[in-house]
Amino acid sequence: MPYDRKLIDYVPPYYNELLESSELLSAEDAEFARLTASIDDLLLQFNVSTATWGLREWERICGIVTDTNKTLGERRSNVKARLRGAGVVTASHIKNVADGYYGGETEIIERYSEYLIVVKFTSSYGVPSNLADLQEVLREIIPAHLAIEYEFKFVTYDILKNAYSTYNDVLASGNTYEEITNGGV
Repeated sequence: MPYDRKLIDYVPPYYNELLESSELLSAEDAEFARLTASIDDLLLQFNVSTATWGLREWERICGIVTDTNKTLGERRSNVKARLRGAGVVTASHIKNVADGYYGGETEIIERYSEYLIVVKFTSSYGVPSNLADLQEVLREIIPAHLAIEYEFKFVTYDILKNAYSTYNDVLASGNTYEEITNGGV
């Protein structure tokens, strides 16, 4: 929230005529504005979704090694998933953790007879950028006797063939590979 108050408005009008007083109040206004901005920034650090420089502390609390090569979004997802990771392990709990890391929708398939959990990424194409982090957390929370498999969606030749008659149609659409995979063709 920007600091928009002026101290000169809180003193008697004759202070406007005194150069020293108006300059002093103006300097204090600037300091109050900086202080307010610092307080606002500090308050942002108390929420994982808005934390920037405070994310390092969230990672420490959750036992995550800080990797500044990852984006803020990936680091926030790691913290959120770790915070969600406590509790009884159920399919909905695994889904909650996986969705937190993935930033999208997943489907959890339990194959009890095979001692297998399948994590299916359903809301976008390709492999998530922070898959290794998700694998690490899921391995920590899922009992060791259960195997974990991951299923991904990819744009296949058949999908492109159904959406476009020829390769020239793909080119004519002007869509990049990222637009095709993010938009689902």
